[in-house]
Amino acid sequence: MELDTLQDEPRLILTYPHRLKFNRVAFISMILLTLIVLWILIQLTTYNTGFSGKVIVTIVLIVLPLLMWFIAYYNYLNGVKLELYGNNLIKYYTYGSRGNSLLHFKFQAEDIGNIKINKYPFNCVKLTIIIKNPIFCGLHEKKLNKPSRVTIIVAREKADLFMQEMKGLNLMFKDQNQM
Repeated sequence: MELDTLQDEPRLILTYPHRLKFNRVAFISMILLTLIVLWILIQLTTYNTGFSGKVIVTIVLIVLPLLMWFIAYYNYLNGVKLELYGNNLIKYYTYGSRGNSLLHFKFQAEDIGNIKINKYPFNCVKLTIIIKNPIFCGLHEKKLNKPSRVTIIVAREKADLFMQEMKGLNLMFKDQNQM
């Protein structure tokens, strides 16, 4: 094993979906909405009229697949993680469909070309980071010769910590929006 691949624990980890109260409430409300739809389906099956049959078909064909898609999308498909290590190495992970994280890019902090910050509701911000020549980690490591863009939605406190780390490295960015 090479010595440069051995890493300490990361100094800072940015993840999405981040674990805030709003996300917990949103997930519980999706589950409750699913239970309400199922209760409505059970109530409609007892009436056995033509209109109730049409409503049942509508719910089964439209509402339930949408609910299942939102639950799956929330839990698995949109997972992202950005880790900042002590030697200024940054790694960008995405989560697979079963929750396994896959390393997509790794780069030095000096390779960051621009950071754009957009405010989101519920104490969140969207960080869009443009990386100059990152190393793509697929089946084998390959240095890309073009800028790549990574996006992550995090809590404002974590974004402030990340920006302090970047300012601590004396990195200046041109088009940075203030929070």
